[in-house]
Amino acid sequence: MKRTLLALAVVSLVACKKNDDANAKTSTSVGDVVSGAKTLNNLSASMDDIEKKMKELKTTAPATNDELKSILPTTALGLARTEIRVGDSSMMGLASADAKYSDNADKYVEISIVDGAGEAGSGMLAMLMMALKAESEKTDAEGYEKTTNFNNVRASISEKKNGEIMESEIQYLVKDRYAVKIEGEGYTLDQLKAVMSEINTSSLK
Repeated sequence: MKRTLLALAVVSLVACKKNDDANAKTSTSVGDVVSGAKTLNNLSASMDDIEKKMKELKTTAPATNDELKSILPTTALGLARTEIRVGDSSMMGLASADAKYSDNADKYVEISIVDGAGEAGSGMLAMLMMALKAESEKTDAEGYEKTTNFNNVRASISEKKNGEIMESEIQYLVKDRYAVKIEGEGYTLDQLKAVMSEINTSSLK
């Protein structure tokens, strides 16, 4: 039964990906099957740990707005913080905070954090944990996106060019509880990863 649920989770994760362009292949290749099998095996090996973590987080009180707000830096890559929001996801039962940083021209960085504690948070975190365990990669004319080991963490990363503008994104977990997403415009992925060390996660429980 557990393996069936895992298979459904893999199908769900694949289905949520962006559609390939009109020139993409529509048939399933041997590589797709191998990749899917590898993903399923990775999820199967980790499912017990994920279920244990979900059970623990369901009964854990989410972080307060002030706690989440305090970890967001005042600057990112030298850009001034122009906006900060907390509690936007409270109606969905999630504790969250995000901040934007900009040069008011052609560069910006956005940092978002969501606490995986509580009923809604633990469900969100389980899906992200499964997604990060997957072995997935997509490359097209604009750039690439994949799950991989990045800057000493397991992460979903992407780097694409929108015209002449570089767009990058990093999504990862902190302390197996907090989902962190960093988005940047005007920065390569290698430049954007410096933001990871600027976020003060040491105070998080």
